[in-house]
Amino acid sequence: MKGKVVIITGASQGLGFDMARSFADEGAKLVLTGRFQQKLDEKAGVLTKQGAEVLAIAGDVACRATAVATVARTLETFGRLDVLINNAQTLSLPVPLIEQDDQHMQTVIGSGLFGTMYFMQAAYPAMKRNGGSIINIGSGQGMACNIGTASYAAAKEGIRALSRVAAREWGKDKIRVNVVCPGAWSPSYENWFKDKPEELAATFAQKAMGRPADGYKDLGNLVTYLANPDCFLTGQTIIIDGGSIMM
Repeated sequence: MKGKVVIITGASQGLGFDMARSFADEGAKLVLTGRFQQKLDEKAGVLTKQGAEVLAIAGDVACRATAVATVARTLETFGRLDVLINNAQTLSLPVPLIEQDDQHMQTVIGSGLFGTMYFMQAAYPAMKRNGGSIINIGSGQGMACNIGTASYAAAKEGIRALSRVAAREWGKDKIRVNVVCPGAWSPSYENWFKDKPEELAATFAQKAMGRPADGYKDLGNLVTYLANPDCFLTGQTIIIDGGSIMM
């Protein structure tokens, strides 16, 4: 990945930052997005110490203008775009379907499905020049459909469908589009199971490997492979959760 340019949305914390660290290890140039510039600048400082060139851009992925501006600044700064990772997603604690109002749905679906679509559309003209890799972050929740996750599950399954369509339409342009569903330890994962030790233990017991994925080592290894120009996979959903959901 040396010299390749990678945009990662939602990169100021959690799995987004874990993936950024992995790409920094591989010599990539990084563009980080998130809602808060200070948090992004802090993470950019860490990556810079790793030797990476980093551009940090604050914005709300649910707004199309954020995607357009991010890609424009990426091209102004680095002159190219090779990899896009759509990771940003607002996650709420479980809310029964009947109680999910317009604000809840717009926040969850807007940040996930629409944010992903906006960034894919904005990135396409630049990626069409040399080909590239788009990695969209899905979730096992979309397949498990647990109680209280209606908007989140809908957003993530929408992302999977969107990705397959894009893989078919953009394959001729040598743009590969895949989905990764990570069951990895993160602040969101920890918050989800807060004060639920028995549920957490049961979740771990379901995993063949006995643990969730590590965001930096396990997930990072996977996404850097999918981003590699020699990778031939496209239109696929890859679940990396330690062997909980098996298909």
